[in-house]
Amino acid sequence: MKTLGKVLGRQPLILAIVPLFVVFSVIQPNMATAANMLNIGIQSSVLVIAATGMTFVILTAGIDLSVGAMLFLGAAVMTTGLVNGPPAVSYLLVVLLFALVGAFNGVAIAKIGIPAMIVTLATLQIFRGAGGHITQQRSIAIAPTLRWAGTGDLLGVPAPIVIALLVMLAGHLVLMRTVFGRYVQALGSSDSAAQNAGLPRTAILVGVYALEGLLVGVAAIVQIGRIGATQPTVGNGFELTVITAVVLGGTSLFGGRGTIIGSALGAVTLGLLENGLVLTGASPYSFDLVRGIVLLAALLASEQPQRVFARFRTHPPQAPEVPASPHISTVALPHP
Repeated sequence: MKTLGKVLGRQPLILAIVPLFVVFSVIQPNMATAANMLNIGIQSSVLVIAATGMTFVILTAGIDLSVGAMLFLGAAVMTTGLVNGPPAVSYLLVVLLFALVGAFNGVAIAKIGIPAMIVTLATLQIFRGAGGHITQQRSIAIAPTLRWAGTGDLLGVPAPIVIALLVMLAGHLVLMRTVFGRYVQALGSSDSAAQNAGLPRTAILVGVYALEGLLVGVAAIVQIGRIGATQPTVGNGFELTVITAVVLGGTSLFGGRGTIIGSALGAVTLGLLENGLVLTGASPYSFDLVRGIVLLAALLASEQPQRVFARFRTHPPQAPEVPASPHISTVALPHP
């Protein structure tokens, strides 16, 4: 019981997933079938992968509005044959390309000093325009040899689920068990304190956005493998869904607090909602409404309103303190 209590204390979203699943199963019995549960996992896989990268970004108190356009650009690159060779080589080229694309965002934010929202809003237009130019806004089918990541399996488990689980596990280990992960959390907790401690702020931010770009490349490979073709609407609104999953999973938009597992649970919750709405015959447009309500509810359920309202108080705000965390060492951090 104590172990269960610890799990629920760290991931309270589980308390929402279980009754939500039960309610949808009562309304539509097909919800609880093994085939449909696998389907939910497959549908959530792309979101889990992208949310893992977005968690690192938001932990630094950053944001990335370009991930949907990046996903579209990745689909365009794969379907137009701009990457050629065996499937493994093509996958590697796409991932490396989007690590560089993400690093471009990071350099503009960290070195030039442009706010993350402005940079990624601009690159959203750039990436979507580039993808539209490559595809000429046409639907283009992908080569069958490149579809394994979306339709294949490994020991009977669908490939998208396997890839999402591996990404989630790797992201969790990097965040919790590496110096880079501790630096990311420290930077998000207090930018000024982290710089005073000698943290390499520029390298951390470039690395975070490069990591997100890399994972969006992986997500694009899985997504285009699933649907089999690129379309002009690929990735539309995807950035908001990713941000909703991360915030729903408990990551603070002010940075410094969040977990990869929480973000993955947020992604699965949204996948469960979408699947349940489809099975119950709800309007396909209702998901946008539900997603917005879920995001607002997640924000209101956190401590963030108090921190926002504190900015309007008459007395000057005190300097933020870096919260004590079992994941951030209290000893002096090494100089780069």
